[in-house]
Amino acid sequence: MTWLSLVTLSFLYNAFCIPLRSSYPYQTADNLMYWMIADYTSDFVYLVDMFLIKPRLRFTRGGIQVKSLSETYYHYLMTRTFKLDIISVLPTDIVYIFTGNKPILRLNRVFRIHSFWLLFDMLDNSFANPYAIRIARTLSYMIYIIHCNSCVYYKLSAMQAFGQIAYLENGKWYLNKWVYNNQGNAYIRCFYFTAAVATSTGNNPAPTNVIEYIYMTCSWMMGVFVFALLLGQIRDIVSNANRNREEFQRKMDQALGECKKLGLRQETTNRVRDWFIYTWQQQKTLDEKKLIEKLPLKLQTDLALSVHYTTLSKVQLFQDCDRALLRDLVLKLRPVIFLPGDMICLKGDVGKEMYIINQGILQVVGGDHNEKVFTELSQGAVFGEISLLAIGGNNRRTASIRAKGYCTLFVLAKEDLNDVIRYYPQAQAILKRKAAAMLKNDKKSDEKTEKIKQQAELEDRCKINPRQVPKLITLIANMEEMNENKGVRDLKKAIEEETDKSRRQSIYYPWSTLQRDDDDEEDEWMDEDLSDIGEDSDIEPVNREGPMDDDVDPMEDIDLSAEVPHSDEEGDRPGTSGTRKLHAE
Repeated sequence: MTWLSLVTLSFLYNAFCIPLRSSYPYQTADNLMYWMIADYTSDFVYLVDMFLIKPRLRFTRGGIQVKSLSETYYHYLMTRTFKLDIISVLPTDIVYIFTGNKPILRLNRVFRIHSFWLLFDMLDNSFANPYAIRIARTLSYMIYIIHCNSCVYYKLSAMQAFGQIAYLENGKWYLNKWVYNNQGNAYIRCFYFTAAVATSTGNNPAPTNVIEYIYMTCSWMMGVFVFALLLGQIRDIVSNANRNREEFQRKMDQALGECKKLGLRQETTNRVRDWFIYTWQQQKTLDEKKLIEKLPLKLQTDLALSVHYTTLSKVQLFQDCDRALLRDLVLKLRPVIFLPGDMICLKGDVGKEMYIINQGILQVVGGDHNEKVFTELSQGAVFGEISLLAIGGNNRRTASIRAKGYCTLFVLAKEDLNDVIRYYPQAQAILKRKAAAMLKNDKKSDEKTEKIKQQAELEDRCKINPRQVPKLITLIANMEEMNENKGVRDLKKAIEEETDKSRRQSIYYPWSTLQRDDDDEEDEWMDEDLSDIGEDSDIEPVNREGPMDDDVDPMEDIDLSAEVPHSDEEGDRPGTSGTRKLHAE
């Protein structure tokens, strides 16, 4: 394209400067050398283009590009472009030898106009918004026509001495005011006059002779037909550029009118308007799929792969799947736009779609009114893939997700997945197995999370509030501090010794309910040998009616074994029977 731009620049130099130098007095003997250098430089560019560049251009034959140099040369020689190029480089300026330097003799250089057309065609195909290129091309035609017309007007003015020759009308002589009066900048004034005549604007002076009438008639006809045609093309270009915008505006007005007809709240109507405006800013259309439906399936697949394949291949469920399956799935993805605060899905809903975040941030929320935000999902995150296969009937949403701002998501519906996956039975088995494994891991993670949550709740319940400590706990804490006191330790030791004595008494008299008051007597009792108790059969029963000696233990002469009945049939324990009889007496 760089070389083509250079060739086009050479063409524009010849197209504008040849008429200019032939009519206006801008070529003089002083600057002739510079004009000649520019002329032959453009001729050199023409020759290089014709002999070195264009014969090497590839062409298509039978759907196959031909690269052979001999065939490309022959193909160029057979084209109309070669004939025009030959005409454009003919050395017509040799006539300068006989006529002098007459730039009009180089007029054949404008036959290289096909380079100008080719450049604008390439620019039209290269730009995403080609309307500006088309308008510039049409305007260049208008400017060139006015440029050539101004050169003719100046030539006519020079032929009539720039209005200095008087003319007779109604018996009176008048100076010619129709021609240029040789005041000010000649090119600008002549260009303005011809533009006003061509567009039929301004108060133009009346022509004074036949030549002037012919010129004016041709100028008006050119303005009516040629300029009307060019201006009509500009109008069509501008209209086509705004067609999508006007169609979008019409649909938005219809939707807002329907909202008003249904009596919806102003808040809902504003959200509808916001959705339309954001969709236009992001996509410049309401349905992107309609724009590519006319393309062949292969091009649609390539276009979808370039946009969605990388994102879809990162989904854990579809990793290591067949590439052909992913190619079919990307054709099923469709973009969906959500407004700030929109709920993407609610906990407990039946899951029928998988979402891939293309732009924006989503929030995982919970609580009675979705006031708690657990985490946020950003670009590239995926959710809802398990519900597509509904493993074990697990097709319910496990969380509620809300749009934090404007978000664009790619959606894969369950029906679309089923339509594609039925042609890939092996992939279907792999997906189900991976989905089951992912579901199992999710359950383990949920159980672990639940345990941690329960433990945290239990710790929170058991946590002691320092402002409301129970008195018993405070007393125990104070007792721990008192243990460090020596007096407390001595008191504790005495209590332990008294407890040991009571324990020894309960060993020898497990049935006794009597309490010893005298420590000395208890010591004597403990010093006696109790091994003969129950073995001496001559012990006399105690006289219950007589006075009892204070030094004699009232229980000393009781034979514990004499009154214990032995019954093998009943299986009673002797110790228990004796105790019962003793208490009865």
